[in-house]
Amino acid sequence: MTPTYWEQEVVQVKAHRKPERFDVVVLHPPDAPNELYLKRVIGLPGERIDYQEGVLFVNHEIVNDAFAYRTEAFAWESISGEPIPEGYYFVLGDNRTISKDSRIFGLVSEKQILGIVQEGNKKE
Repeated sequence: MTPTYWEQEVVQVKAHRKPERFDVVVLHPPDAPNELYLKRVIGLPGERIDYQEGVLFVNHEIVNDAFAYRTEAFAWESISGEPIPEGYYFVLGDNRTISKDSRIFGLVSEKQILGIVQEGNKKE
């Protein structure tokens, strides 16, 4: 998650609630259930995610994403012909060029998400 977070950085995790777009979550990745990852929620249940020329599209509508310029082209159809199922999320790391995220290990279930990181001084 560099540059947002650094390896070994201590973060505060808030009580679990349904993640919202751009929340940073702590999760067990589907392909390594004993590991912990920090990833940013990009896609919510019922959505299709695409990145084209450094722009995020959610259900074919442009959505501002501070890290989109670092994201290589990605088409939702490379994962599925159906929208994100209920109870699942599409997550990306902020260092998009090297991040191991939903583009590699697929969607993350709500059960794999342990909590949401409190960023900065934001109160939840």
